[in-house]
Amino acid sequence: MRRNEKLFLYGQCTEHFDMGELTESGHAVKHGIVNMPGEEQQGNLKVLCRDYLEPLRLHLGEAVRVNSAYRCPELNMMMDGSRGSWHLQGAAADIYCGTIGRAINVLHFFRKHFAEQGVSYDECYAKMGCEAWYVHVAFNPAGREHNRMKDNLREIRALWRMDKQRI
Repeated sequence: MRRNEKLFLYGQCTEHFDMGELTESGHAVKHGIVNMPGEEQQGNLKVLCRDYLEPLRLHLGEAVRVNSAYRCPELNMMMDGSRGSWHLQGAAADIYCGTIGRAINVLHFFRKHFAEQGVSYDECYAKMGCEAWYVHVAFNPAGREHNRMKDNLREIRALWRMDKQRI
């Protein structure tokens, strides 16, 4: 199913995010996997957009590229996701940052946003993907949060300084 078909079926989540971009997957298309969320997952994706992605978009003042949000079980297994991944529930997003500096900026935003707005979360950390940085953010739809801000900011800043010294 193409993105415009998903948009027609599911519609807009918030002003800047739609269901199509949250369920779109090149891997799913390539392997013939239908990555369609159910009603519960769609509700979680709307919360993800409203409480996490849209505030980030407004803070940055530019588009936010979500690399992965909802994953059906087949796609999650193919992506080596954990069996308990919040992606399966539509309650997680991997946000493309590109550079380590932008990942640090996104982590700082979320740390401040969680504290000031009282937004609960289950996971929030930066990770290196295929030659680019991502920030993973997730919440527990059942409301039980672990608030696991993997405090890898210190480690990431050290890597960033090392990168700057090489230039």
